[in-house]
This record gives sequence, C-alpha cells and structure tokens, in this order.
Amino acid sequence: MSTNESKIAGLGFLQAIIARMANNSFYIKGWDLTLFVAVTALKKDATQYSSYLLLALIVSTIAFCLLDAYYLQQERIFRKVYNLLAESTSDTINYFRINPVLYKEQLNGDSLSYRSSLISASILLFHIPMFVAVFIFFVLF
Repeated sequence: MSTNESKIAGLGFLQAIIARMANNSFYIKGWDLTLFVAVTALKKDATQYSSYLLLALIVSTIAFCLLDAYYLQQERIFRKVYNLLAESTSDTINYFRINPVLYKEQLNGDSLSYRSSLISASILLFHIPMFVAVFIFFVLF
C-alpha cells in the first residue's frame, strides 16, 4: 500500500472515530432530555417520592453532563490528531497507529483538557438549562 493510500485510509478511520464521539454526545443529550421528561411525567403519579425523583434526576443530569464533556474532550483530541496527520508529509508515519498518546507532545493544548471541555458552550448551553428546568419544575410544581 502506498503512503498516500495508507494516509487516506488512516484519516478515514479517524473521521469515523470523530463522528462516533459526536454521535455519542448527541445521544447523551437525548437521553438526558428523555429522562427529564419521563421523570416529570412520573412525578404527577408519585408525589410521595418527589424528593427521591429530584435526587435521581440531579444525579443523572450531572452524570450525563460529565460524560458529555468526556466525549467532547475525546472528539477534540482526535480532531487534533487528524489535523496533525493530515498536515504531515513524512513517509515514516504509520497512519494506522492513531493512539493519541503517541502524539502527546504535539497535543499540548489547554483546549484539549477535560476542564475546558466541561465549560465549553456546547456543554453549558444544554446542561445548565436542564439543571434550571429540574429545579423550577420540582419547586414550582
């Protein structure tokens, strides 16, 4: 296999990984919203358990938020590896070794940390309103 063919195939694998991470993030947001709607529908029938439902909803929303930030971090790391490999002109690179640990010295960026992913707009603009909706619904209704 020539270098260009292996580069194209390796970058195709990376694109698939990046797409999977983005899909996982999308599914997590969907599950978070689905669970919120299910618990709010259940709250009407189980008023004696409303404090437990609130606690379960808060814990699950926090867990979904943290997991969503993890997938965003992984997506950012693999996008950076993709850019590094796409711009590379070396003939000695094995494009099928896409482990981010191999590129650790090139991946030193604050935007790749878990903390920066946790406070990113795509995480905060979805999960903060979810927290607010949980508290408003359980306090007002």
